[in-house]
Amino acid sequence: MKHYRFIFIMLALILCGNMSAQDQNALKQLMRERGEYYFTLQVNDPHQIQAINELCSVDGVKGTTVVCYANQQQYERLLKSGYQPNLQTPPSLLEEAKMWDGNRATYEWDSYPTYSQYESMMQAFPASVVSGRTCTYMELGTLSSGRKIMGVRINNGVTEGKPKFLYSSTIHGDETTGWILMLRLIDELCTSTDDRIVNLIENLDIFIFPNTNPDGTYYGGNNTVNSARRANANNVDMNRNYPDPHGSAHPDGNAYQTETQWFMTLAETYPFVMAANYHGGAEIVNYPWDNTLTRHADDAWWQYVSQEYANLCHAVSSSYMTTANSQGDTPSGITNGADWYTIGGGRQDYMNGYRECREVTVECSNTKKPSASQLPTFWNYNHNAMLALLEQCLNGVHGIVRDATTGQPINGVTVTVKNHDDQYSIVSTHEDGYFHRPIKGGTWSLKFTKEGYCDETVTVTVADDQREDLEVSLFPEGDCSIVMECYEQTVPSAAGSYVMGYLNESTLVMPTHNSSSTMTTTSINVTPTEVGFSVQEDGLPGLYTLTAYGSNGQYYISYNGRYLSRNNTSLTWSTTQPSNGRWHINNDGIYVSVSNSGWGGGSTTNYYLYFNNGSFALSTTQQNNIHFYAPGDCPTPEFTITASAEPAEGGTVTGAGTYPQGETCTLTATPAEGYQFVNWTENDVEVSTDATYAFEVTSERELVANFEVTLVTVEQPLTLNAGWNWWSTYVELSNLDALTLLETAMGSNGMTISSQNEGSAMYNANQGQWLNAFDNNLVTGHMYQIQVANAIEAILNGPLANPADHPVTLATGWNWIGYPLSVTMDLNAALANLTATPGDIIKYQNAFATYYEDYGWFGTLKNLVPGQGYMYHTDSTVSKTFTFPAGSIDK
Repeated sequence: MKHYRFIFIMLALILCGNMSAQDQNALKQLMRERGEYYFTLQVNDPHQIQAINELCSVDGVKGTTVVCYANQQQYERLLKSGYQPNLQTPPSLLEEAKMWDGNRATYEWDSYPTYSQYESMMQAFPASVVSGRTCTYMELGTLSSGRKIMGVRINNGVTEGKPKFLYSSTIHGDETTGWILMLRLIDELCTSTDDRIVNLIENLDIFIFPNTNPDGTYYGGNNTVNSARRANANNVDMNRNYPDPHGSAHPDGNAYQTETQWFMTLAETYPFVMAANYHGGAEIVNYPWDNTLTRHADDAWWQYVSQEYANLCHAVSSSYMTTANSQGDTPSGITNGADWYTIGGGRQDYMNGYRECREVTVECSNTKKPSASQLPTFWNYNHNAMLALLEQCLNGVHGIVRDATTGQPINGVTVTVKNHDDQYSIVSTHEDGYFHRPIKGGTWSLKFTKEGYCDETVTVTVADDQREDLEVSLFPEGDCSIVMECYEQTVPSAAGSYVMGYLNESTLVMPTHNSSSTMTTTSINVTPTEVGFSVQEDGLPGLYTLTAYGSNGQYYISYNGRYLSRNNTSLTWSTTQPSNGRWHINNDGIYVSVSNSGWGGGSTTNYYLYFNNGSFALSTTQQNNIHFYAPGDCPTPEFTITASAEPAEGGTVTGAGTYPQGETCTLTATPAEGYQFVNWTENDVEVSTDATYAFEVTSERELVANFEVTLVTVEQPLTLNAGWNWWSTYVELSNLDALTLLETAMGSNGMTISSQNEGSAMYNANQGQWLNAFDNNLVTGHMYQIQVANAIEAILNGPLANPADHPVTLATGWNWIGYPLSVTMDLNAALANLTATPGDIIKYQNAFATYYEDYGWFGTLKNLVPGQGYMYHTDSTVSKTFTFPAGSIDK
């Protein structure tokens, strides 16, 4: 009762507005009762974030402020480590939650259900489905609290061959927005007859678990979500409780929680292709990885899919899903997890690393437990994006793998995208032999492997938002029709099995018999090589067995149980080893030595095998056209790689030609003057944006290097706010009268311009003249402070500046520097050519950053922006000169 008493007291204080943010003692007492602490920490060094994350659960990073949760033990360790947390009001206590009255007929998804209402709603969904649709209620189990982990499975009654998608939410119990989104999505999937919904039901197997931490959500009791907390009943943050592919089996040091074990079992039972887990506390799509800065093999696909989600949200509201990513870019609304901040034991990394599932984390509301009246708004923001994410599960490469001899599907076949995948991005076929491989548009070689079968490689071209289906057959080992066998000419020196015959261009002719003594011939098609021939395994030539006779270098030649022998001057097949069937083999050919005694003398005559006029015969002349062949190395197949420029005058392409299979082809596109490289395409599908494109040669390919005309002039928006502005230009001003351009833009406004080294100039609009005008006009690469009484909007036209033409020299103290680039650039990238001194500062009017030796630039200033000027301070006594890297022209 004591716990609830403090909650009610704190809630009353919050609602009445009587609680001060500094009332740390009251907050501390409340959180001790809740068993969960919510606080912020200030950091001066970004490296501190990782250290803090090892002591508690980092929930977010906003500039130099780190938002955290901790249980009692974690909080005490944090204090012992010297940190001074600033306790904050728990998110679930910021507003009294409106609870649902239970009337489904009038429910507008604008209130939170009690636990019993939630359970009843989940159990009732199967009865609500329209004809031709199946909704199955699922329970992973009942917790010791009596609460259940509940979900549904929705499809059209047929699941074979369909990709499985998992939606879930509220692994943190106080992040409730996604919970309601999931409930409403289930309702739509059960009842809507919209064509888009029908397509999803027909082609996907969808699983949805709306609340995966009911003990956290209903921590204040089953009838309210007030006092919801992040952790489960055991004070464990379950998004730190999973095995980590880039960490340890137990990153948080805790045993796997019951909820964790249930979901790991679910993921082991059902091979999910894609998944999304909904959180709150920010508005951003967080894609893998969370615990390593190494990029996922499918990083380009992740960015594409994540950006699509954010863009669809932006189409509803430009102010939603705009949380800045690690580079401070807005309104991108997406981030790589580790770039934002690293965590270990997250479910996203577990699913991607261990379960071959592409799971993403969607942070869907800045407020963890928003006012219930706002829930329909969040549905409107996310609805289209949620459906689009489901639809992405239908794109990419899909197919089935079968046994080539039985036609039965094969499970457990590893599907590897060659020259692309790593151990965490490969997929496998499921029990029904189907595989599903989401992937960015391009041309890919998929290798299919399984023990006991021959490997198979299939090249496929797929476009973004499109689907390609494959049917693949694997041959059991020993019957691999796709495997090329090669045979080299040899002179046998030992008994064994060999191929014997006459190679007539692309035909191998062999002496054979039809279970009789009669000599016949068999011909098979082969591919001649320099030393023999190659043949597909399903057309293998017959083997001849050489059996040594004594130690005098003679052999019996047998084929299908009969022995090749001489009958006078003709050939026959004998069932025994006849004395006239002992053959010599040397470089001259295959022969028998016949004594001439009784034939008119005591000498011997050699009778050679040869092929002539469609049959085999014996000759006393050396007609060495029948040979033995033994297995050898296949010649490496060669493929032609062609490459062209589009347009032809846009540039040159090098590196094309004929390459042996498996070698690396490196194509280089060099733009002509006035052009710039865009990308490489194959069959009109983009395969690379790097001017130098290297790939393993596995097939014939035709690639196109695309160029476009480089813009030689630009229009720079000139936006001056009332008051002082820090301004610079990326227009080349060397041949322009910039003061006159500004004078034209000002109209009736006055202006004061200050320069670090040239003083100030003032323009009197009434008199139409400058006072103390700069001697050298305005200079690209310099920063100017401009004061105007009224805001000015104009356009500055001119050539695009080349940063290399405007080196920046930094002296001790403060320096005014311009930014001569037309594109926004990450601060570390923009200053990459500068050897900064620790403690250096760069600032804009409302932001700054400091340079740290081990980290780089850190602070509220994340990017350098076209049109803005900056001040740079250094204590270094050595003058430094650098140039900004070359940017690109905004299209």
